[in-house]
Amino acid sequence: MTAQRDQGYVHEVFRSIQGEGLYVGAMQIFARLSGCSFCCNYCDTRGAALRTEECALRGIDGDTMIANPVDPAELAAFVASLAGATPGIHSLSVTGGEPLEQPDFLEVFLVHVRAAGLPVYLETNGLLEGPAARIAPLSDVVSMDIKLPSLCGGTDTFDIYSKVLPIFGARELFCKVVVAEGMKYEEFTGAADLLASYDRMVPMVIQPVTPGCGCEAAGAALIERCCIDAARRLVKVRVIPQCHTVMGLR
Repeated sequence: MTAQRDQGYVHEVFRSIQGEGLYVGAMQIFARLSGCSFCCNYCDTRGAALRTEECALRGIDGDTMIANPVDPAELAAFVASLAGATPGIHSLSVTGGEPLEQPDFLEVFLVHVRAAGLPVYLETNGLLEGPAARIAPLSDVVSMDIKLPSLCGGTDTFDIYSKVLPIFGARELFCKVVVAEGMKYEEFTGAADLLASYDRMVPMVIQPVTPGCGCEAAGAALIERCCIDAARRLVKVRVIPQCHTVMGLR
């Protein structure tokens, strides 16, 4: 059966505590979409890299498996019910995979989510200009990765970012850069220069790679050097590792 355009492939929906970026510690509902055409050496969600046959709805009373693709209104209803049963929910985190690879689904899904009164926190690699323009107005907070080519298959992405940054500029935006030993350092400073050329006030989160994620962990000297060099270019620089792995969370 052919899927309708607004149906989407979703890996899982669950509640947890945000473990990355500026909103570490916030309780969120996570909608992890499946499918990503970009390959990062350090990817920690490889199970969601391909479109899966089923979606796991992880509710208060246990998991329910439903077939993909899913209906956006039905998924939004589950998200709203899970949020309603959880005090202190900050927002819906839409992550992946790569959410912007399914803009037709996301556009409809997020309209329903926002109608239910839930803010939208979009996590994206920012590499799809057209979908970014469609989804930006439906997002409240955007966490955009800036991919360093030496850690992500060698693809030069900076030209795309120069076009996508202004698209997300009207949202609350911060950018993450994953760093690891063996990366090309000039790529990191290039990312900081790119961000500074757009807006020195956009926060940069330097995220040392989590050990065991396919890259060699960044040492203290490299992390400190990155922080100092980024601060020469940008006003708001933070070093924040993946905290959910420390807490044993999903």
